Amino acid sequence: MPTNSRLARVTGAFVLFFLLFAVGGLIPGPLRAAIESCLGLPFSVPPVAHFALFVAMAFCLSWASPRLGVIGTLAIMLVLGAVVELLQEWIPGRTPSWEDFLLDTLGAGLGCLACLLVKRSCEKAAVSFNKEN
Repeated sequence: MPTNSRLARVTGAFVLFFLLFAVGGLIPGPLRAAIESCLGLPFSVPPVAHFALFVAMAFCLSWASPRLGVIGTLAIMLVLGAVVELLQEWIPGRTPSWEDFLLDTLGAGLGCLACLLVKRSCEKAAVSFNKEN
């Protein structure tokens, strides 16, 4: 698979995850409660969504923009999380939450770590492959 195609897919995945996060974070409270009750899940969706989406977004951003580095990626992710949390101040039935922001931060950190580990593993595999050939 060409590098440009892979980059386009990772960028597209980041945009998709961000849209899911933004839409989910900005849905008015009563609508969010109705959606959660229809899903009938044994757990609350928002904490899981905050963590999982930030893991995925940080991984994708780290992979697509290696020049940002871990600090740059974390900074962007934290700004995204803070903006959505602050916007909830003006959405009926929603309030900003430090807990959600903490889950965003932990998810972003894990996503960056996962990306570093995958990149390191790929580099080791490439070196090993080059030594064999």
